[in-house]
Amino acid sequence: MASAGQTIPLRFQRQELQQQADLSPEGLAVVAGAAGPREVLAALPAPEAAAALALMLPRRQAVWWACLCARLLPDVAARPADGAAIEAAETWVQTQSPEDAEQAGALAEACDAGAPARWAAMAAFWSGPSLAPRGQQAVAPAPHLAGVAARAALTLLVHHPAIARRIDHGDLLAIGTDLMHGGLGRQAQAAARERLAGPA
Repeated sequence: MASAGQTIPLRFQRQELQQQADLSPEGLAVVAGAAGPREVLAALPAPEAAAALALMLPRRQAVWWACLCARLLPDVAARPADGAAIEAAETWVQTQSPEDAEQAGALAEACDAGAPARWAAMAAFWSGPSLAPRGQQAVAPAPHLAGVAARAALTLLVHHPAIARRIDHGDLLAIGTDLMHGGLGRQAQAAARERLAGPA
């Protein structure tokens, strides 16, 4: 990860954001008129800013963000498949190896389709060099796929019944913003976890 306090370069692909971030008409207008990524994030409401940031972060930070958020689910420890998928994605964040990307993809398949853990692991798999099975001709993932999977993990978490609306996109965006500034997201994750521990 970057050093704390050091803003990392963001991928600002205007057309990609317009096509892949699932923005409102107002959000699309913001993207069309913004001079750069900071202006986009400042002008969008939290849910859309989170979606945009997931696509603009480098893959490693996007996957880590999805992992930090997936671990907020109160009952994740009781779901072995989810835990294994998150651990595989976290391993890829450390190694960025093709083998660990493949392992994350395999473990994602064991999770429920609506599990944030599945999409954190898919973000790692879609960050690998190829979507094809080993030994076959490489099929490089599109640059936006990891961000799309990370965005799915965030959205599914916010709407998960176990969360009961105790945290929202603003809480998750705080984690992603810390990553954008070179942090590890742990303090913002702890703040979100504290809110979750409070009354519903």
